[in-house]
Amino acid sequence: MKTTVKKGIEISAISLGTVQLGINYGISNAGGKPSREKAFEILDCAIKNGINSLDTAAAYGDSEETIGSWLAARNFEKKPFIATKAHSLDFGSLDSLRKSMRQQVESSKKNLGLEQLPLFMLHHFDEFLKAPDEMVTVMQELKASGDVAMTGASAYSFHDYNQLAATGFDAVQIPLNIFDWTQIENGGLKALEQSGMIVFARSIYLQGLVFKKPEDIEMHMDFCREPLEKFCYLCEKYKLSPAQLSLSYALSLPEITSLVLGSETVQQVQQNVELAESAVQLTAAQLAEIRDCFLNIDSRVLNPSTWVKPKA
Repeated sequence: MKTTVKKGIEISAISLGTVQLGINYGISNAGGKPSREKAFEILDCAIKNGINSLDTAAAYGDSEETIGSWLAARNFEKKPFIATKAHSLDFGSLDSLRKSMRQQVESSKKNLGLEQLPLFMLHHFDEFLKAPDEMVTVMQELKASGDVAMTGASAYSFHDYNQLAATGFDAVQIPLNIFDWTQIENGGLKALEQSGMIVFARSIYLQGLVFKKPEDIEMHMDFCREPLEKFCYLCEKYKLSPAQLSLSYALSLPEITSLVLGSETVQQVQQNVELAESAVQLTAAQLAEIRDCFLNIDSRVLNPSTWVKPKA
């Protein structure tokens, strides 16, 4: 699998999202959280197929513990790069923030069986915005102590990426999909790249919207019909499936380091790997055509909360 070296770390084009290993997650998750044995098989399959980066979080149930048990049961010459995230922090004072952050780090280290966390992130960039100076201080202290190798934050598309790029963090995780050109047009994505950050992208399928057929769109989501028609036209023109086009688009952006894709079965891991290997580098002309198709898209398409069917 293709890899990118960023911050001195070689990271695979796909990172395995592990929320499904810790909790029942996602509307398409029919099987529920896999057993410990199945979770180990999923993780083994990822490593075997060249995925060397794992994404987890303290909020993902027992995902950290599952990964930690798996790491302990395997004899890795080089362990995968692991990103985890903190949540429910205490912002009462600098000391209380420091204490709650350290508690989260120690808990994640214990769960994962690691002496140092490769990447410790805030689960939501709003946590940084509550106390920017204090957060920078504590994150720098965690790196200086050796408990954390790198720091970062998970953000949303409504955040100011220029502000995010100025944090001094090492990495960021952001949503990205073929329909949303806002952060490309306003220079936000470029700012992240210029900061030297590792950029992880999630939600490249926009919660499965790319797999819907225009003719099957319900009336309350009629605003999605035209964009989907254009998307299907591009799939046919480029001879790519919806998944291939979505993934090829994300991997064609030079600012993106790795795509976070979750899997609840070994088969899904293998499918994601095959998709990555079949991805194509879109040309400048193709990217320009995609931009023209979706630049002025209805904002409701990009916000899944607007897709909810109104009550009768």
